[in-house]
Order: sequence, then structure tokens, then C-alpha cells
Amino acid sequence: MNEGFELLGTMDEVWAKMFMEVLKDNGIPCTSMPVFGYALTAKTGGSDARKIFVPAIFGEQAKALLEELYSGNGEEALEALFPGEENEQ
Repeated sequence: MNEGFELLGTMDEVWAKMFMEVLKDNGIPCTSMPVFGYALTAKTGGSDARKIFVPAIFGEQAKALLEELYSGNGEEALEALFPGEENEQ
């Protein structure tokens, strides 16, 4: 990628899409690229891995969101993302 972009990390495609929505909802532009070498996983029904990039000027803000989502506060973060979608039993 261009040196004006920062790699946030690599994650499963499903999580990458979700995180990219969070970034966009917070005004952070982002893009992703497939990780080559995961083609077998895709062929066997698994999901692909993606590298997520943000402009370098948004790097710290994006890392803070990533940390919040994937830290011990994960349940709270998911509730904030999907309010009112509790499992009814």
C-alpha cells in the first residue's frame, strides 16, 4: 500500500467487514485487501482473510476502536453495535 496508509491488521473476512462498518460509522475511511494464500480456505467453504488499511492520520483513532471492540469489553461493544438484538429465551 501507499506509505500514506497504515495497516491495522489482518482478520477473517466477516470480522473485517464488521470492523470496516464501525470505522466508516466513526468517519474513518478504510479499505481492505485479500490475504493471498487463503484460497484453499475459500474453496473449502471457509471465509477469506483481509488486511485492513486506514489513512495514517486516522491510525491512532482506528486502533483505539479496534482495541475497544476486541478487548474484554467485547460484549459491551457488540451491544453498542447491535442494540436491542438480545437473544430471547
